[in-house]
Amino acid sequence: MFGGTETVASAIEWAMAELMKSPEDLKKVQQQLANVVGLNRKVDESDFEKLTYLKCCLKETLRLHPPIPLLLHETAEESTVSGYYIPVKSHVIINSFAIGRDKNSWEDPDSFKPNRFLKDGVPDFKGGNFEFLPFGSGRRSCPGMQLGLYALEMAVAHLLHCFTWELPDGMKPSELKMDDIFGLTAPMANRLVAVPTPRLLCKLY
Repeated sequence: MFGGTETVASAIEWAMAELMKSPEDLKKVQQQLANVVGLNRKVDESDFEKLTYLKCCLKETLRLHPPIPLLLHETAEESTVSGYYIPVKSHVIINSFAIGRDKNSWEDPDSFKPNRFLKDGVPDFKGGNFEFLPFGSGRRSCPGMQLGLYALEMAVAHLLHCFTWELPDGMKPSELKMDDIFGLTAPMANRLVAVPTPRLLCKLY
């Protein structure tokens, strides 16, 4: 239960924080929501295939802040990786946080740049590209990936579509602290506080 709820909650908070810190990207997502969905109804599941920039922002969030930063695996047979001998039945920890920020695989890896996912040939998170493994890979990949992605996309889409958001007390986006706390999941060290204002022209209930 913890792995299926805390991970999504952490990803939602990180997505909102990264977008609050990058007002231009936030504006792009909200403009696309207004163009695709309009402001007279709420987001529907059928809208997501057209919300490409929202998906780019969520992918970039998962690259920078994988919900489970360290993936535990066990070797099925002995092997040698980069000159290191690994016996059979060894516990191996995969650092997906470091993989997503590897400068050999990503340009400007520590910056939030959703546009990178609009390019052809960019790695995807389905497990086939080892540069991007927020859900793991192979038979031991996250069994709840599709459900988690659906919950993440739906929650963030509704938050951004239904409301405009401001930081409290005149706080500037550059003042947001984006430190991680590492544990079973990697939530924000300082919880995000933002002030919503209704954006839709229809009722929210």
